[in-house]
Order: sequence, then structure tokens, then C-alpha cells
Amino acid sequence: MNKLKMAACGIDCNECGHYMLAMENNLKKAESLVEYFRDGGWIGKNDGAKGVLKKVPLCRGCWDKTDVRTQSCANCSLRACCEEKQLNHCGECGDFPCEKYKEFADYHENVMEYLLSLKRL
Repeated sequence: MNKLKMAACGIDCNECGHYMLAMENNLKKAESLVEYFRDGGWIGKNDGAKGVLKKVPLCRGCWDKTDVRTQSCANCSLRACCEEKQLNHCGECGDFPCEKYKEFADYHENVMEYLLSLKRL
């Protein structure tokens, strides 16, 4: 399993715009995130795609040791729990799905089903 691509919570980092932008430094992808970055206050109203590439919250994945992650991922209690228990992802936990994970899964479609399918394997 490549920890730089699958987050502890089960999200596939390869499907995340922040991750793809950080890993590929792609101006076209950056252009598609300009409004989102403006709305988040990460770039100014006159900044464009190049401004996006220079700013956070770029992300190199849940398990990246350089801490280049979005704020919500950097402060993730699920990842911290997996680190403490030395697990690759929540699906390896004997308590999965715990209440904390169920709350998270309410806002992220398919992640619980994905980890449940891994657990069945």
C-alpha cells in the first residue's frame, strides 16, 4: 500500500485536487481551483493560477512527512489515531467503524464502503 496516495480515512488522494496540484504543479489544474482559493482567502482577488501554485493549502498526501497538507488533513484525528495504533488506515482497526469515523463518513461518500471492502479481503 502506498501511504502517499491513500489517506488513513480511506480517501484516495489521487482524486483530490489539492494533492494532484501539489504533485504535478499543473497550471491548468491550478486554473480550475482559482475561485475556490479566492473564496478560501488563500489568494487575492487579482491572483490567478500562478498564485494558486504558490499558496497553501497544497497537499502531498495524508502520510507525507513534510507536513505539506491541507489544514483539515494536517490536523486529522483519524490519521493521528492510525499513527498511534500503527495502522495503515482506519479499516485495519478492530473498532472500525468507530463513532468518530462514522461522523467523518457522513461528509465523505464511499470512504467507509471502500475500507469495509478492504477489511473483507
